[in-house]
Amino acid sequence: MKSGPATAGPASELAMMAALAKAISRATGTNLDVETLKILVIFSGAGLLVSLVAAMIYGQAFNAALF
Repeated sequence: MKSGPATAGPASELAMMAALAKAISRATGTNLDVETLKILVIFSGAGLLVSLVAAMIYGQAFNAALF
């Protein structure tokens, strides 16, 4: 049976998320929960996706206008 990051299950992902939340809480001095971290990651990912799509759509038109 394989083990490692490629075959990580939900329990190990939750442990990694909890460790990250704990590290951020210690670094910033604020109380950060795993659920709060999940929400931040979701919104950050959604914003990045929207930015990339906009760059792909409007980037082509911008490059065509330059030349």
